[in-house]
Amino acid sequence: MDYYVAVLSIMGVHILLGLSVYLVAITGQLSFGQQGFYAIGAYVAGVCTALWGTHLVPALLLGMTAAGLIGFLVGFPTLRVKGLYLGIATFGFGEIVRLAFLNIKYTKMVGGKLVGPNGAEGFRHVSYIYDRGFTQVQYLAVIYAAVIVVAGLVHLLERSKLGAKFRAVEEDEMAAAMAGINVTAVKVMAFTSGGFVAGLGGALFVHYSTYVDHDMVALPLAVASVTYPMLGGLGSFWGPILGAAFLIFLTEGLRFLQEFRLVIYGALIILTMIFRPRGIIDEAVMMRIRSLVRRKGAPSPAA
Repeated sequence: MDYYVAVLSIMGVHILLGLSVYLVAITGQLSFGQQGFYAIGAYVAGVCTALWGTHLVPALLLGMTAAGLIGFLVGFPTLRVKGLYLGIATFGFGEIVRLAFLNIKYTKMVGGKLVGPNGAEGFRHVSYIYDRGFTQVQYLAVIYAAVIVVAGLVHLLERSKLGAKFRAVEEDEMAAAMAGINVTAVKVMAFTSGGFVAGLGGALFVHYSTYVDHDMVALPLAVASVTYPMLGGLGSFWGPILGAAFLIFLTEGLRFLQEFRLVIYGALIILTMIFRPRGIIDEAVMMRIRSLVRRKGAPSPAA
């Protein structure tokens, strides 16, 4: 039971990470730095509960707000680069955050334990939820409540005028600008919202695991976070949800293959890029789904 709860918990926070990449990707930008926002959310929320005694909900909000504000700041310099260079720049941001937390030390004794960010030793004893009697199943419900809220908000964004502007910028920046869309504002907004969501994922994760360190937010997490929407699809918010769920279950299901499972993982990604470059749930799939729903919802002709 505990194993399945653990897998579902990790899947939940990774869905949030995938959604954070998706929010940036639907404006035509590819970020390899969402793990940096994830780390900021984790460390800030962990400090709030473990060192300052803040309640969980304000700590989660502070963690995601800190990550969102950094996302706002990162959004401006990245406007000057595109494509591969944007990927390199955002990954560089993620590495700066990782190395910063490798060197930050802010600890104190709490209940006879040394608590707080402690450089290379990581941030241990973030035990707020377990100290207050939460079970893993109860906290799993908290994680998925957050996933549902975020997914619902992303869905509303997609159906809004702002979402249409996001897609217009993705399709053709110049045409979008000529149509009166503020491309700079849209791109910065995408990075900001992506930072918020990734920060929430990190804040939830650290309270589940009670521990985070710089190695947890390195290159593998960056690649995984980008893979979720790229595999699941960029046609709908369901894409990163499907991608994260599938890859987490695949990774766990093939655990008996040890390192060979990474070969299967990589081959699957390559095949998807070749045959489904916009992922499984792309725009064409969404159009067919919407058309089917409309036909089923239409009143049948009178006899």
